[in-house]
Amino acid sequence: MNEIAVAVLWQAAWLSCALAVFPAIRSACGDEKLAIGISLAVGPALIALPVWWLSTLLRLPFTPTTLLVSFSLLAVGSWSTALLTRDLAALGRDTGQGWPFLLLHTGAFAGYAVFRSFNPAIRYTEKPMELAILSSTIVASHLPSPDPWFASKPVNYYIFGYVEMAGLAKILGTAPEVAFNLALASLFASAIVSIGAAAGHLAASTSDGSFRWSAAILAVFLLVGVGNWQTAWALLRNPHDALTTSWWTGPGWNASRVIIDTGFPWSGPPRSTINEFPAFSFVLGDLHPHLLALPMLGAFLGCLSAVTTGTRSVPAVVLAGVLLGCLWITNTWALPLAALTAVFVAAIRWWPMVSRTALHIGLLGCVAVIVALPFQVAYIPSYGLLPEEVPPALRQIPPLRWLVRTVGVVVWERSSFGELLRAHGTLLLPGALAVGVLLLELPATHRPRAGMTVAIVGFVAILALASKTPALILIGVPLVGAWWLLWQRERSLENWSRALPFLVAAWSGILAVEFFYLRDVFGDRMNTVFKVYFDAWALQAAALPALFLHILRSRGFLRPVSLGLVVLALMAGALYPPLSTWKWTDGFAQQQGLDGLEYLRQAHPDEAAGIQWIRRNTAPDAVVLEAPGCSYGMMMEIPHSRVSMATGRPTVLGWDGHEYQWRRGSLEQLASLEERKAALREIFESPSVERVQELLHHYDVTHVYIGTLERSGLGAHCALLGAPQADRLSETLKQLGWQPAFVQGDVVIYARPSFSLPH
Repeated sequence: MNEIAVAVLWQAAWLSCALAVFPAIRSACGDEKLAIGISLAVGPALIALPVWWLSTLLRLPFTPTTLLVSFSLLAVGSWSTALLTRDLAALGRDTGQGWPFLLLHTGAFAGYAVFRSFNPAIRYTEKPMELAILSSTIVASHLPSPDPWFASKPVNYYIFGYVEMAGLAKILGTAPEVAFNLALASLFASAIVSIGAAAGHLAASTSDGSFRWSAAILAVFLLVGVGNWQTAWALLRNPHDALTTSWWTGPGWNASRVIIDTGFPWSGPPRSTINEFPAFSFVLGDLHPHLLALPMLGAFLGCLSAVTTGTRSVPAVVLAGVLLGCLWITNTWALPLAALTAVFVAAIRWWPMVSRTALHIGLLGCVAVIVALPFQVAYIPSYGLLPEEVPPALRQIPPLRWLVRTVGVVVWERSSFGELLRAHGTLLLPGALAVGVLLLELPATHRPRAGMTVAIVGFVAILALASKTPALILIGVPLVGAWWLLWQRERSLENWSRALPFLVAAWSGILAVEFFYLRDVFGDRMNTVFKVYFDAWALQAAALPALFLHILRSRGFLRPVSLGLVVLALMAGALYPPLSTWKWTDGFAQQQGLDGLEYLRQAHPDEAAGIQWIRRNTAPDAVVLEAPGCSYGMMMEIPHSRVSMATGRPTVLGWDGHEYQWRRGSLEQLASLEERKAALREIFESPSVERVQELLHHYDVTHVYIGTLERSGLGAHCALLGAPQADRLSETLKQLGWQPAFVQGDVVIYARPSFSLPH
């Protein structure tokens, strides 16, 4: 089947899943257009959720049959309920009204797939890791997925997004390397639809509804049509280099490395944080949890928007709880900011009714915990300090022990004013202007007095100078203004306050990471900045269109000045997507298709043939021994751990750095990691008959793959192997009765005697 047909079937399956759950989501949200946007974003996830839940806890098979049963039960239940409640005719009309979102989703899917086809290769960054998990999940018969890089153990990672995409690939029979790029296209389409639907609903709730579609389009532009100001800064400083360098050395990559941490109290060089935003992530095309969770985040924000209207608050809160649980198991890093947003929305919606606010927040939290229960049962936390690193005086106090283990304090230099402006100016400046206009439009009796304003700004400025924290001025002052507006909401702003909690949550998160970070293996705030900034961008994209409407309706000098500054801010940000896209595709020079491993077939056909033989002739749980891998390792355009990456068959050890990150919560598994490193050195560097036999038996190896990396080594930057002895290993295997089951060029695959096949 050609790739166009595969893509059409994939999109048809995605739309079918959305259609299956639409009546239930429509009933919960009470708004047809919002429900269509949410359904298009999370339909496949909701189909996969019951199978993941039961397979992880009760060992229900993860097969096309169980997925189709889940689809059928949800579709029948959802549409039958609509029929019984005599809501079917209304649903038909509602579905017809949502055709712009259907058209947008399909057009965005097709357009992104075409873009991806100009550079679909799954290599560099973390793409090999993501393909490994996706491949393993596709061939897995039960969940959690076996870890392809740590044989005999499940993946210790938040992988529900991979389960969602693997479910579609299982049903359609799509190869992992094609499913990888189709999944990216679906995520792109679903993210813009969900954020657009949420923004449109917020705008409709704050106006007469005429601005709804304009708000949705503007939100899409804010989400993926602009980047940060780093590209504009690079063009101003050195336009020649910015326009002529490659994607990796120019603004394409460097836009994600704006904020550099320095001044550590311990010795060490400066460290760059990660400052991704959606336009960057979709160009790069890593199928990483933060991107897998983006449509869910948009759908979650849409549910919270439905909560603000209050027409069906309990069903909307329950649905929001389900989606918060899905965020939890797809990208756990998204949980804090999403939960904070929910708390702000509930507090603003029902304040001062504290008991009602607490009831709704509690309901949402309980639903999320139930949804995420299998993940919490199986997952071994890999973040935080090791238990022995916690001061003895605090180990006996559980809350303090958890806090000290989990949350770190930034004791080095904080982000500079210029760095923050380049990273956040695109959306921060328009948001601050909108807050300023709203403050000036307040009745005189409700505005902050001039003396109070000067005092607050002065106090914040002094605090910023004393603590060397420019973010207190750049973000803190607009944040205080937004809180003042929320305080005045009942008497002055009518419905405008419904969009403000999203903006307040985003800014609060950005400001918080100047002081605190989640402790992880790196010991700095790199990942905390990464995940908070990324989700904060989506929050701002959803909230700002509703606030822009007020700028459009402002009078006097406020309107032209504010609009002019907003246009300039967005124009500076809009430089990134076209330049980055052009560089990534090499000027759209050559269309290559959607097969992410075609580059390997072209450059190393023997390797590709060996991988294909493994796929066709081994069981999904076969342990295929290959050379270990260093994280991000590449040798002669071959990713380290490429066999397990492409086939999903577990190997003894893949990327050691990533396995350390995932396993560091278990001292036993860390010890096993070191044992595996030593064992692989023995097998590949000094393969004696006795030890090879013992180790192959210990790790239940069924096949040994000897190819390019096993012969040449892993490169100068990877110390896992020194000088492999491929010929000696081959002779040792033959002495043990292992025979070649596949031979092509430099690739030989040996099968355990009971698995030997004729030549």
